[in-house]
Amino acid sequence: MCCVDRLECRMLEYYTLKDPSQIVHTLCVREYTRLLARQEGYAAHQVSLLEIAALLHDIGCPQSKEKYGNSLPFNQEREGAVIAAEWLQQEVGLESSEREWVVTVVGSHHQFKRSRELGFQVLFESDMIVNIQEGYYDRSQLWHYYDKMITTLSGQRLYRLLFGDPPK
Repeated sequence: MCCVDRLECRMLEYYTLKDPSQIVHTLCVREYTRLLARQEGYAAHQVSLLEIAALLHDIGCPQSKEKYGNSLPFNQEREGAVIAAEWLQQEVGLESSEREWVVTVVGSHHQFKRSRELGFQVLFESDMIVNIQEGYYDRSQLWHYYDKMITTLSGQRLYRLLFGDPPK
C-alpha cells in the first residue's frame, strides 16, 4: 500500500473516533486538490505530496477543539503540524524535506501568501472552495473577496463552475 493510501486509512480511522464530520470535507478537499494539480500539470510525485497534505490539512481540528474550545485557523494549523510531523515520521518513501514540506503546508494551509511561496495553491484553493460550499464563508462575498484568492486557471474554472460567473 502506498503512503497516500496508508495516510488516507489512518485519517479515516482518526476522524471516525474524533470527529466524523471531518471525513467528507477532507476527502472532497483531497479530490479537488488532485484534480486541480493534474490540470495545472504538476508531476505525479508532487500530486501525491499535495494529496498527503490535503488528507492531513485539518488533522489538528479535533485537538484544537479539545485544547482551545475552537478550531480557528491558527489553532488548528499549530496542532495539525504537530500531528502531521508525528504521523509522517513513520512513513517510508518520503524524504525528510518532503515530510517537512507537508508539515509546513498543514501548519499554514489557510494562509494565502504561504500557499504561493510554498507551491500549494491548489490545496489552498480546494479548501477554500469546499469551505464556501459548506457554508463556512459568506457567499455574498464571493465576487468581492474570495475569487481574488483563486489564482490558478484550473481553480478559477472550478470556482466558476460551482458558483457561476461574477455579477455584472
